[in-house]
Amino acid sequence: MQKTSCVYSKEYEIKYYEQNVCGDLKESSLLNFLQDIATLSAESLGFGPSFVFANKYAWVVLKYHIELYKEIKNFGSLTIKTEPRGTSKLYAFRDFELYTKNNELVGRVVSAWALIDMESRKLLPVQKILDGYMPVYQKQDTDLEYNKIILPEYADYQKEFDVRFDDIDVNHHANNCNYIIWALETLDNQFRLEHRPQVIDIKYRKEISVGAKVLSIAQKLQVNGKIYTRHLIKDLDRDEELTSLLIQWT
Repeated sequence: MQKTSCVYSKEYEIKYYEQNVCGDLKESSLLNFLQDIATLSAESLGFGPSFVFANKYAWVVLKYHIELYKEIKNFGSLTIKTEPRGTSKLYAFRDFELYTKNNELVGRVVSAWALIDMESRKLLPVQKILDGYMPVYQKQDTDLEYNKIILPEYADYQKEFDVRFDDIDVNHHANNCNYIIWALETLDNQFRLEHRPQVIDIKYRKEISVGAKVLSIAQKLQVNGKIYTRHLIKDLDRDEELTSLLIQWT
């Protein structure tokens, strides 16, 4: 791994259990990689775990936009580069790039994050707190754009899941990678065997803890010849939206 300026780079060995039956990198594994390198980058710049735990803060991801230009299939490793783009009031922004061993760009990711108070669970003024650590965010012409996520109008598929003890992370809520598992597990196996995600948008709204139940709803549709699925993850008992996703498939 190496750090150049604010760009942090790490090569991830892709283990067999991080691939699905087709040899593709699991979407949940990719999210784990993104979370890991974001943590390493933040720590190297002074606002990672050492800083947040000492102040009883926590970083939470709010949304991702992921574009995959090539199947990450039967790769021995994946190199990820990340850079914090800056802050704006309550939000911080971070970009990622995905590369093969031959330095071929196979994907890009943009993301938005928030800093919360662990006791009150309220958003903190991250721009003020990280003044001197991160610049003010400035949009660039080359930035990827988030797609608008429209909730499913009806359920082509739906499935219930229990929130397990092992789904919970050190922030005391279900880790963000679980939501894409709950979304994709709702789809039928044949569809998953025949198609691959190409563009993924995820928006996280609320937390959920161990012992709860979630309902995952998915709608499949075609727009201009392209296949999409819309997803909604709900707290089943409270009937509250937790996470929504929009996925474009190849």
